[in-house]
Formats: sequence, C-alpha cells, structure tokens
Amino acid sequence: MRDVLHKTREVVHGRGKVIVLAEHAEDKQCVSDVRKKFMYVAKEVDEDGGTATPVVHIEKSFDSKTRDEFFFMRVRGFFHVYRNRRLVKIGYSHTLRIRLHWKTKNTLANKPVTIV
Repeated sequence: MRDVLHKTREVVHGRGKVIVLAEHAEDKQCVSDVRKKFMYVAKEVDEDGGTATPVVHIEKSFDSKTRDEFFFMRVRGFFHVYRNRRLVKIGYSHTLRIRLHWKTKNTLANKPVTIV
C-alpha cells in the first residue's frame, strides 16, 4: 500500500512558496514514511551580497529495540536573480525526512528505496 500527498501554498503575502510531498508505504518488511519540503521566500534587495555556501545539516539514527530508522537532511541557502530589472534575493530551505520501521528482526534486508 502506498499513499502520496502533494501540497503547494503561498507564504508571506505572495512572497514565497512551500511545496510539501509526503509518501507513506507499507510492505512485508517495513513501513516507510518519506516527507520532502521545499520552501522559497523572495525579498527585493539593493545590491548583490555575493554567493554563500549552502548550510547542510544531516542526522541519522537507528533504534535496535524498536527497529526504527530515521534520516533527516536540511539544506539552507540563498541566491540572487534579476526579475523585471530588480534584484531579488531568494532564500530556500529543502528538507528530507525518512522514517523506516522494520517489521522483521533482519534489518539488513535488501530493500530498494525509491524517493519520489
């Protein structure tokens, strides 16, 4: 069984967008829950502040008692674009969360994971 949810909404009076993708799947070996979130916010600026290196945060954990596996990754940064002869700074945040619950005691199953 596999359920997929897609949401798009505007934030801060039309200055940005949030896109959310969620997938829940269940099979014989595990239950997986994958959530992706993409957030963009635009702000008009006077001058180009340069390009910054994106900030990446990664977490991974595994609980051997409950057989739960968790992976989290967030990338934050910004870039500049010209729109209608105006300089716009676009800040972004991309988030990926994967939660797996293994039903069997053999957690090293060769299960391919497809990220939508």
